Amino acid sequence: MRVLLHANVDLSRPGGLETHVRELATHLTARGHGIEILGRPRVLSPFTMVERAEVSRYDVIHHHGGPWPRGLDMRGRYVKTLHFCVAAKMEIYVRMGRLRTLANVGNWRAVAEERRACHRPGRLIAVADRVRHDFARWHGLDPAAVPVIPNGASFGPPRESRDALRARHGIGASARVLLTIGRDDFVKGQALLARAWERSGAVARGAVWVNVGGSAPARSLGHVVTGPVSHQEVVDWIHAAELGALPSYYEGCSVALLEMLAGGLFTLAHDVGNASEVIRSDAIGRIVPSSEVAWTTELRAALDRPSGARLPAIGPEFGWPAIAARVEQVYEQIPGREPA
Repeated sequence: MRVLLHANVDLSRPGGLETHVRELATHLTARGHGIEILGRPRVLSPFTMVERAEVSRYDVIHHHGGPWPRGLDMRGRYVKTLHFCVAAKMEIYVRMGRLRTLANVGNWRAVAEERRACHRPGRLIAVADRVRHDFARWHGLDPAAVPVIPNGASFGPPRESRDALRARHGIGASARVLLTIGRDDFVKGQALLARAWERSGAVARGAVWVNVGGSAPARSLGHVVTGPVSHQEVVDWIHAAELGALPSYYEGCSVALLEMLAGGLFTLAHDVGNASEVIRSDAIGRIVPSSEVAWTTELRAALDRPSGARLPAIGPEFGWPAIAARVEQVYEQIPGREPA
């Protein structure tokens, strides 16, 4: 099959949607398909990037993000992955009193685009059951017609040793490390975590909070921000930490959470996306209510947990090869997918 992955995002960045498209391209190619990507940047090794969609060249155009090009008619050979629901995220923000979200014209354009996506001829995929039901509630989607295929995890081993990575950032071998992964964005909930971290007394006990991501490296007492790093360094940090956290107020299906669980990292998370589906026992993590008191309590308890053997907390069904195989099955169900 010849497939165009359409994603109006910068695929050189480490975000969840970007990771999803890169991994899908890699593993669909490994399964023998001809994969091209319409997105940014213009050149991104080892992928084949294109600047426009020539419908006649593809069996399937798989849309992942951004506005759908006007006048581009795939005659049903269209697949859209629903990575998140902007309308549901706006609802959460308004409930929190963040009313300026209503004045953001870009949000309303995104809501209109996701409504149109629900009614184009073709197939839809949701990355989580919650995303599927958000689209049903806000846009009239029939959830029974939409399969759930989540994001995946690499299950990769570390390349840099725990002690070497810590030493490079001035963190002692015996310090307890809390890990978060993500950009500087209100939705990621790091302001809430910062207040709970201070209140928990973790810094006085020598613990260090490492955020892998952020716009630039930074350091303060008990807190390290790495700035943008490679995916491999994210994996290395997962294996160098004792505790993970996902304090996001909204997620579709967090790649960061899946990677932490795949690395066997005990993880605290809000009940967002599919977090409550994958954190199935107190042995691998906890679902935390969205309050400073709750996070303070859980951080104190989690930092006191004894270190033990690190085993993956999710199965191979979350590996990218399995995710690509499930997406391939959706492609195979599209009628008339021979190129025009």
